[in-house]
Amino acid sequence: MPAPAAESRVAETTTPYSFSRVTTFEQCARRYRYRYLDGVQEGFDSVESFMGRQVHAAIEWLYGEREKGRKPRADEAVAWYCASWDAGIAAGPRLVRVVKDGAPLEGYRRSGAEMLSRFHQTRFVPDRLETLGNEHHFLVTIGERYEFQGYIDRLARDEAGTLHIIDYKTGRKNGRGFAGREAEQLEAYALALFTSQPVDEIERVLEYLRIGERVRKRVRREQRAEIEAGLVGRIAKLESSTVFPASPGILCRWCGYNDVCDAVTARGAFPR
Repeated sequence: MPAPAAESRVAETTTPYSFSRVTTFEQCARRYRYRYLDGVQEGFDSVESFMGRQVHAAIEWLYGEREKGRKPRADEAVAWYCASWDAGIAAGPRLVRVVKDGAPLEGYRRSGAEMLSRFHQTRFVPDRLETLGNEHHFLVTIGERYEFQGYIDRLARDEAGTLHIIDYKTGRKNGRGFAGREAEQLEAYALALFTSQPVDEIERVLEYLRIGERVRKRVRREQRAEIEAGLVGRIAKLESSTVFPASPGILCRWCGYNDVCDAVTARGAFPR
């Protein structure tokens, strides 16, 4: 069971860190403690998170098949996605929960299939980039003390030799501009590649699959020091924390710890 809410605790330095680990702490330190310090398993997956993983896996399969010399059709990709969805629902063991009242599970399954079909037509078919890795893992040292890791949805290279960090988003946020947490995540990934690759410029690409929009922005090696300093500062703040308060809000509905967190249970309802 989770440690009592009032308990003070020094953050463990069992690295490597990741961007999601850092942002989990910044969004809700209590959730960070449950997941990364106490090792508590979340009680459920939100259907949005589950759908996102299935769509990502299907896109990874598409490019993997292309590397083998095949060009799967859109209906093949959708069939693969649907089979993966059904297998994931059947396997468990965690419940896939629909948080929004009245929203059918089948609607999310169909929405993911539609995103994938549109992606196949508008992105996969015309794509001419060389794929260097799908779910490309990196592990680097930043700030001379922190190990930092991540998984790039797709790492690719164009004919001019420019690296492309491509990240797929299935949420409802629109893709106007290149800012916010999604952009910061790709900055951190670019930092990792500058650490390990002899390149001067990297193209960061956000694919908003729900609306079929793509936003991109280049980052140059000379920006590396600024990006690194910012990320190191965020990790240092995390490491210096000794208490981990909850940050109750509407997102508690989607949190897999809402059945054990006193920010929810003490009220008997979700905070707003």
